[in-house]
Order: sequence, then structure tokens, then C-alpha cells
Amino acid sequence: MSLLVHPLPLGKVRLRNRLVMPPMATEKSEGQGKVSNALCEYYNEKTKGGYFGLVVAEHSYISKEGQASKGQVSFSSDDDIPGLKRLVEVIHRNGCKVVAQINHAGGKSISALGGESLTAPAPSAMPYTTTRGEAVQAHAMTQQEIDQVIADFASAARRAKEAGFDGVEIHSAHGYLLSQFYSPITNKRTDDYSGASIAGRTRLHCQVIEAVRNEVGSDYLLALRLGACDYEEGGATREDAVAACKIFENAGVDLLDISGGLCGYRGDGSKTEGYFGEDSAAIREAVAVPVIVTGGVRTLEGAERVLDRGQADLVGVGRAVLKDSLWAKNAIELAGGTSVKGTVFFDFDGTLHDSMAIYGPAFRKAYAWLVSEGHMPPQEFTDEWIGRWLGWTTEAMWTTFAPNLPEAIWRQAAEIVGNEMDRLTEEGKARLFPGIPEMLDELCLDGYELAFISNCRTRYCEVHRAMFGLDTWFDAYYCAEDFGEMPKWQIYQQVAERHAIPRVMVGDRFHDGEVAMKASIPFIGCTYGFGDDEELAMASACVSAPKDIPSAVREVLS
Repeated sequence: MSLLVHPLPLGKVRLRNRLVMPPMATEKSEGQGKVSNALCEYYNEKTKGGYFGLVVAEHSYISKEGQASKGQVSFSSDDDIPGLKRLVEVIHRNGCKVVAQINHAGGKSISALGGESLTAPAPSAMPYTTTRGEAVQAHAMTQQEIDQVIADFASAARRAKEAGFDGVEIHSAHGYLLSQFYSPITNKRTDDYSGASIAGRTRLHCQVIEAVRNEVGSDYLLALRLGACDYEEGGATREDAVAACKIFENAGVDLLDISGGLCGYRGDGSKTEGYFGEDSAAIREAVAVPVIVTGGVRTLEGAERVLDRGQADLVGVGRAVLKDSLWAKNAIELAGGTSVKGTVFFDFDGTLHDSMAIYGPAFRKAYAWLVSEGHMPPQEFTDEWIGRWLGWTTEAMWTTFAPNLPEAIWRQAAEIVGNEMDRLTEEGKARLFPGIPEMLDELCLDGYELAFISNCRTRYCEVHRAMFGLDTWFDAYYCAEDFGEMPKWQIYQQVAERHAIPRVMVGDRFHDGEVAMKASIPFIGCTYGFGDDEELAMASACVSAPKDIPSAVREVLS
């Protein structure tokens, strides 16, 4: 099978293939950079079928001072978030992951076009031209201005996360502000941001990375697009790019996106497909994080060649996709891939792995403590009985099972259950049900996106994720703990909006079905001997073994 259709896990985000739709300015925003219907229609047309593993949305401005063009999308205000959410929902419904690209135009900003006294912010004072060719004079930024830019990048990244983007990409290519600091042609400073050293030229980048990380958290996908080489005398070189990317990796970037420098293309007029491939290959060899390369790829063969040669982990195709909205569909299907048919959510415990191997001992330990403290009478419990009450770390289970227990007591018991589950899991006591890997393989090959959802603690879920190699199949992971006190049905509803439709939820208890139905998600109940068809009567389908889930999914979604 072609490397192009191999999945790639990126932290909590799993890309179903290696094809990237790179950022391409559309100038389709309206008003003050707001998302328009035309913009949503454009992305809907390009991403239909979910054939892109990743979409990097077009460069968007973080502040009015950094706006590159009148039609550019804005991330500069919280008022932008509702429109950005609408854009994300369009792309997610089609089955693609999407990253926001945030940018400051620097010396190419149109903010200096309003009068003779206005100048654009840049590393050094010099003339620039905007993307439309207007002449602009730039001034050397003060430290106060630099600090404001850092804060604006962080705020824009927060808005990207709140809008539902799967990650954010910092733009440092094509002659915009961070690219201007990186290139010795445009950076003539002699202070801490000096253009005379790679440390000075990347100092602002590292400050932006740190500020963004502090704003979005350590587990949010953070990419950086670098205009690696200027292909001009005195400009940034391949050696500079390798050194810079090592610095960015150490600063906390998860993904590097390699493109051209000040001009965005090769000065030698190269027509070779993947003409930045030599740059990206040198960078990929020097870092551990995945690398994207975009530039001149027009054919499936060209995309596969970039990957086969080890020049990148992901390949972007821009102009060919701009001209032909079916390019991605044709390429992925020729390479052996499929469209995204929908999303299947799995309530992990009791559905994919044998919960009783850890739930039973954990509950019995907690109950023994309750008896020893005089809170409950001695009692024996069968596995079947415990199986009907899976979820002993949640308030709903304890207050139903033992309504007279004081809250402080049942919370202590729940903590005992959780700690014992963690211990048993780390000892390797947990196990997948027979047939689960084969079932997940089948669903993935059939074109379904898979999402993991659990009531359990985040740490517990992370341990299982690593232990069972779930990144092989799953596109996303959700733990109730990450959503605070939000009711579970609202969690289901919220995460469902992030994925391709149609969708279905697979669970093992009456409670799962009730929650799924309240969130308007079709439900498949799997009994595993701990429930019965009557208990799961509200399910759209009910099966007794995991091997029957794929056929039930197809039946429900048909």
C-alpha cells in the first residue's frame, strides 16, 4: 500500500493519511475578517469526502497591525470565534483534521497604507511591498511592539483552540514578520534579535512558541511553518534551516511545515515536483518531529516520490488542488485509500477491553474498605452483578448504588477504585476482548473514523492508549475528566460536532444508550454477557460480541 495512505499519529490527533491541503489565501472573508458563507463553501468543496489527512487553513491575521490583505481572515478578536467554529464544523463534518495558521505580516502589513506618516512594523527599517504590490515603508520594532506581537500570537492560538481547530500553525515563511526576523536579508538588528546569529534570528519564534504553549497547553498540536531558504545571496541557507528547526523542536513544536523563504518559491525557477524536498530531507534527518513539505507537487507519483525518498512525513499539494477539487479524491483512491464514511465512537470500558479484569478487583477492594470502616454490611458480588454497574469512579454510579452514603465517603471509595484500576492496568492485567484488533482494522479499511470516549480518568485512558497501541486505529480521544462538570450527553454532543457524519456510538450499558440518544447519536449496544437485549432495548442495534459490531455499524449507518 502507498505510503500516502498510511496513518500518522500526532499526539492526540491521528491523521488518516499523509496528504495535506496547505494554506492558500482565498480573500473570501467579509467585513472585519469574518468567516463568510463563500469561505465555508470553498472549504466544503475542497474537503468533501475527507480525503486530506490534514488541512492547514489559510494564513490569518493575529492583529489589525499585522493584516496582510483586506480579504484575510481574522483571529484578532474573540468576536471572530463563532465564525471560525462554523468553518471548523464544515471541515470536520467532511472527515478532515484542520489546523489554523496564524500570522503577522510585519513589513508587508496593509496597516501602513492609510497615510504618509504610517509605517509597518518589521525587524528593521526598510521598504517593503504588500501582497498586492503596494509600496510600504517599515520601521524597526520596539521591544514593546515585539512583546505585543508575542501576546497577540498567544491570544490567536487560544481562539483557534476555542473554535475547535485540531491545532495551530505559526507562520514563518513567505516574507511575513517571523520570516523577516529569520532572514538575514531583512533582519539588520544588533540587539537580542540580531540578524547576525541563528539564535538572534529565532529568538522571537521561541518566545512566540513559549507563549502559545502556555496558552493552549502541552497536549495541543503546535506546528511551525518555516521558509527554510531564501535562495538569494546573503539570505537564509539550508544549514540555517536545520539549526533553526532543532531550536524550534526543543522549544516545543510538534510539527514542522517546510516551504520557501522570503518569496515562497525557489529562485532558480525549479520545476521539479517537491522542489523543497532537499531542504525538508535535511531537516527531517536532524529532528524527531514529523515534517511536511509543500512545493510543486502536481501528481500522485510526485507526492509518493517525496514520501518514498524520505524527504517528508507529509506532503502538501496546493495549486493542483486549487485547480481541481477532485484531485485529492482521485489520488487517495488510486493509492488504495478511501473517503471518510462516518465516525464510530467507542465507550472504551466494557466495549473494547475486558473491564472486569480490573473493575472487579478494584470494586471489591473499595467495598472491603467500606465494610472495614463500618459504612456498608458484608456482601458478596458476582462479576455479572459488578458488570451491570461498570463505572464505579463516577458520582452517578455511587449515588444510585449506595444513596445513603455521605458524599465524602463514596468519593473516598471511588478514589480507591480509580487508584486500584491504575495499578492493575500498569501491571498489565487489562486486555482487549478477542477479535477487537481485527474489528478495528475492518472499520478503518471500510473508511470509518474512530474516536475513543471514556468516563474514566485521563491518566487511566492514556495508559490504555499506550498499552494497546490504540493510535493504530483511533483518530481522537476524549475523557470526561477533560470536560469538567459537563453532563456526559453534552460531552457526546460537543465531540460529535468535531467529526464526520453520519456517526454512531458503541457502548455496553443502558446508561450509554440513554446518553447517546439524548445527544442525538445512534447507539449500538454490546452486551458481553453483562447486559441483555431488554436492558438495551433503546439501542439502534444490539450485539453480543465485538465481531458483530462492524456489520451492526454498517447496518445502522445505512
